[in-house]
Amino acid sequence: MHNKNLIRALAGPFMVLALSACSTNYVDSYVAANDWQSLGEQDALKGHRVRDLSSLANGDLLAAQQKYSVGYEMGRAEYCDVDKAWQLGKSGQNYFGICDGLPHGNEFRQQYQYGHDAFVIEMERESSANGFGFGY
Repeated sequence: MHNKNLIRALAGPFMVLALSACSTNYVDSYVAANDWQSLGEQDALKGHRVRDLSSLANGDLLAAQQKYSVGYEMGRAEYCDVDKAWQLGKSGQNYFGICDGLPHGNEFRQQYQYGHDAFVIEMERESSANGFGFGY
């Protein structure tokens, strides 16, 4: 039983490292291909704020920014679906406010918060059952 708890405690940091490596790879591949629209779309689908391309784009920065913006707005429209907000919060993912300013942005944030509150309660319950303090 002790090994199971140790594995759970160590799994989180390893997952964060693995996911951060994947996120860097998608950026590198889109930059190498000069596929600014796909980079913008993926950034929004992952809930990231608009990226500064000045250190990434070689050549026509304005054209890269325009293509990135088109992709970002496409991804943002999909990400900011109010029907997906609760599940986003419930999964423990962070929300960086990319839907703020949209007509349904306040509703999205509210639904996300409801889901995140449920996530926190679940984590507190699990950590109490396992003997770990969650720290909230």
